[in-house]
Formats: sequence, C-alpha cells, structure tokens
Amino acid sequence: MRIFELSKSFPKVEKYSLTDPIRRSSRSVCANLAEAFRKRKYPKYFVSKLVDCEGEAAETHFGYYMLLNVNI
Repeated sequence: MRIFELSKSFPKVEKYSLTDPIRRSSRSVCANLAEAFRKRKYPKYFVSKLVDCEGEAAETHFGYYMLLNVNI
C-alpha cells in the first residue's frame, strides 16, 4: 500500500505512462506470490509464478528509476 501513497505525489502528466504501470506491476507481484503459494505442491508452476513475480518487481523498480533519475 505504500506504493499507492508514494505514487500520489507523482506528476499528473505521468499518470498513465508511469503511475499506472508502477501501481499495476506492484499489485501483480503480490497476486503472483499468492498464486504461487497456493500451487506450491506443483514445483514447476510454483517456480513459474516466482519468475513472474521477479519480472513484475523489476518493472516496478524500473518505473521508480525512471521517475527518480531521468527528471520526469
């Protein structure tokens, strides 16, 4: 939930190109972790969901990088 609070201070002009993707990808990390946990008895599916989590976390990280380091 902290991401939602932080993203409220993002520039309005970046609402659709930066704010929404960061919020979506951060939610997706949690959703994929929950799904992985439920399917933990199927190792390949479990690992697949963890890989998805890593990708979404990287997308969230990249969005913050762009916001903080590229003077958007």
